[in-house]
Amino acid sequence: MSQVEKPLAAFILSLAAGALVLVGGVASLLWMYYPGWMSWRGMMMPMMMWWAAWVWWIPSIIGIASGAVIIVGALSMYSNPQLSQLWGALILIFSLVSLLGLGGFIVGALMGIVGGILAIGWRPVARG
Repeated sequence: MSQVEKPLAAFILSLAAGALVLVGGVASLLWMYYPGWMSWRGMMMPMMMWWAAWVWWIPSIIGIASGAVIIVGALSMYSNPQLSQLWGALILIFSLVSLLGLGGFIVGALMGIVGGILAIGWRPVARG
């Protein structure tokens, strides 16, 4: 199978999108725990904002999980192009889900949406 018979543009966009979404999820976790970045924790934090640190976990985990699934989908789509429509749909769904988290700084989610649409629309070149 040659390079022409694989969804190369969809693979590159989806892989980059997955990396951005994953980095966004990890960055939001680091932001939560680095003391200098969360300077709003002041004196009243323990009494009034005790729930804020727990709420921040949810978008971080969504970002990390979505990024991992997008990367696995991109690699699977490239290794098995016959199932590119299935993997493209999965990439598209998890790119939209990643918007509930940081979304790969929004750029990652947009790249994943475009990569998923390209993968869904990709057809192998007919020889003959």
